[in-house]
Amino acid sequence: MRFLTISTFLLVFILPFILFLLVTSFAGFDDLFYRDKFLEYKVQEDVPQASSLHEKVINFIKAKSNDLPNEFNEREKQHLFDVRNVARISTIALYVFLILFVLLLIISSFILKVNNKIINFVGKILIFGGLLTVAISLALFLFINYNFSSTFESFHTLFFKPGTYTFDPAKEMLTRIYPEQLFMDLGARISKWIITASAIIILVGALLLFKSKKQKE
Repeated sequence: MRFLTISTFLLVFILPFILFLLVTSFAGFDDLFYRDKFLEYKVQEDVPQASSLHEKVINFIKAKSNDLPNEFNEREKQHLFDVRNVARISTIALYVFLILFVLLLIISSFILKVNNKIINFVGKILIFGGLLTVAISLALFLFINYNFSSTFESFHTLFFKPGTYTFDPAKEMLTRIYPEQLFMDLGARISKWIITASAIIILVGALLLFKSKKQKE
């Protein structure tokens, strides 16, 4: 029973990480989003080759290419290299969390043995994990909307060295292609997608608990 308690805690705790990493991966590399935001914030008017440069940046971050355009200076290239490393580590972390989540579910199922207990166990994991994810996402959404600059700064200090992620729009290209408002919209979008995904997971969990209850009766 001690293993099941630890497993429950870990599964509920891991689920938000999986959802955040999955959604961020999809939302962060959505070309349609950037195309719309480049039009909305008139990025193309300021930097006519913005779409082409963005495509090369994304290919570099995804490790599909090892070259960056000369429009970026060495500081900008170094930052994009750091972003690429963060993306690589995030992908590895996602696979690790997914494997651990599945393994814990399988081992817990073997311990529970009874089909009805397994369904009840999974249902509770999805509900509590989903609720935890919603709480974190709502907090992130509020921080983004009411204190974005501080949130943006805190996020960068977690992954990058001080002074390596601030750029001068008058001299450097990155902030002209990716204005702060674009990242604010991206953060809000990620939060909304995660809340939606969490709501679906909570609903599935509730249905499993209902099914478990019906089988018990």
